[in-house]
Amino acid sequence: MRQPVPVNLLALNKVTALILTYNEVPNISRTLDRLSWANRVVVVDSYSTDGTIELLERYPNVEVFYRKFDGFAQQCNYGLELINTEWVLSMDADYVLSEPIIAEMNGIVRDGAADGAWAAFRYCVAGKPLNKDNTTPRKVLYRRQDAHYENLGHQHRVNVPGTEVIMQHKIYHDDRKSLSRWLRSQDGYLTIEAEKINQSKYGDLDFADKVRKTKVLGPIVIFFYCLFVQGLLFKGWWGWYYTLQRTLVEILLVIKLVGIVKIDLEDYTSLPDE
Repeated sequence: MRQPVPVNLLALNKVTALILTYNEVPNISRTLDRLSWANRVVVVDSYSTDGTIELLERYPNVEVFYRKFDGFAQQCNYGLELINTEWVLSMDADYVLSEPIIAEMNGIVRDGAADGAWAAFRYCVAGKPLNKDNTTPRKVLYRRQDAHYENLGHQHRVNVPGTEVIMQHKIYHDDRKSLSRWLRSQDGYLTIEAEKINQSKYGDLDFADKVRKTKVLGPIVIFFYCLFVQGLLFKGWWGWYYTLQRTLVEILLVIKLVGIVKIDLEDYTSLPDE
């Protein structure tokens, strides 16, 4: 049975968690175990086939809704229609909340001075947190009213009017999917990202995508950036694993940028693996 919300976290009664899932057996339990304080967790599932639904049914505060995947923003906007609390906590199925960040979110909701909050992430390899990584911060906590998602390349973001804050504590990003599953998902994401870069004017791109558009520098820059700038050289095999993983992503993106002729996004709409 779900434990009642502690007295010092009562402000979180105003928050509904929103999660997208598709075949998340390797990850979802760790995420939901840290959401026991939530009265309601809305899960939008893209017809999982691996036992994810059976795991979700073990959590009494979870409600599952089904929708064929046609984009992250579309899935999230559908999920927002199912939420009637003042606040939303947007979680990926491989995010793990620490006690300090739960308390920090409770303070943000209780104080009510901000309308949205960004979180940075501590990437984990096989459950081992890295000291530093290059995971992009994301707006994860926000007021439900007037919130709306839009796709941006292979990513998605929520637009919320009003003031925003950056949370001091980080969310653990602990993805333990298999290598083959990870490669399939990256193939889909990078196809969309390559299309965005190829179709954008150079001046409209941010610095990272300008480097990628050279079709040469991306893998080199990210390799040395991870090892030396972020200090992952000294994190043992976990640091090397993350560095090689991020470098491989950049190499695959180069291949997409060089060889891309025509993209059929329907090939990837059944793989919402983020």
